Order: sequence, then C-alpha cells, then structure tokens
Amino acid sequence: MRYADYLRLEGTCSIVLGLALALVAFPGLLVSYDAWWAGLLFVPGVLLALAAWARLRRGVPLLAAGRWLTERPLRGAVAGRPGLDAGRLRRRLLIETAIWIVAVTAWVVVARSSGLLIFGTGLASAAFGAVQAFAARGRVRAAEREGATAYVVAERPGLGTPSLGTAP
Repeated sequence: MRYADYLRLEGTCSIVLGLALALVAFPGLLVSYDAWWAGLLFVPGVLLALAAWARLRRGVPLLAAGRWLTERPLRGAVAGRPGLDAGRLRRRLLIETAIWIVAVTAWVVVARSSGLLIFGTGLASAAFGAVQAFAARGRVRAAEREGATAYVVAERPGLGTPSLGTAP
C-alpha cells in the first residue's frame, strides 16, 4: 500500500472514530457532566503536543503540520523494500476502528462515566486524523514528486509509525 493512501485511510479512520466517540459522549446524550467545554481544549492540546514533539525530536517547524508525522518515516525509507498488501492493511485498519468504536460505546453505555475524557479524546482524534489525511498525505505526495519515487508501507507495528520502502 502506498504511504499516501495509508495516511488518507488511517486519517479517515481516526476522523470517523473521533466523531463517533464525541457523539457517544456528547453531553446529555448518554452521560451528563459539567464543564463539557473543557473537552474542546483537547484539540489544541493534542495538536500542540504533536508540533512540540516533532520540533524537539526532529527539528520540524511548529507550523509544518504535514511533516509532524512523516519526517522520520520518509527519512528511514529503504529502497526496494516491498509494500504490504493493500487489501489486508485496509481491512486491518477498518476492523481496528470498528473495535474501538464498539468498545468505547459499550464502556459509556455500561459505566455511564468518563464522558468528558471520551468527548475530548474523540474531538482530538478527529483533529489528528485530519492532520494525517490531509497535511501529512500532502507532504508525502510532494516528497514523491521531488524524488520521483513512491513510498510504500513495508511494515506496520501494532503501535507506532510504519516502516517504509520505496519503489521507482
């Protein structure tokens, strides 16, 4: 699977997951809590943390959202390393997203708690997904045009950044 396609798919999954979590934990729907507005603060908090981490670890400019998630994978790409099967990786991402939606929804329904945390996390997940699906994907496409090469996902650990290969 091409890395740009992976970022679009994983970013879209994060957006869907985030919106589902925000909906299930929306104040007054299944859970009630005070200061629901504090959940809105999760979005700038997560984006600022991503920017700061990329700046500290890799020297990425704070406003270069497309580079926050792609700088290290692009630098570490190995020429000729084959890409993972797109269909299997797509199914895995969709199944993981569905499992998270079901699990968190069940938690909210059963426990009737954690509303603010889940609401804020959902909004932040959607924002993170937007960075992946749009800014990071755009950065990869630009890198592909510059180097006349295609980046492919060669390995995707359970957690963490995928390892990349390149193809002409």
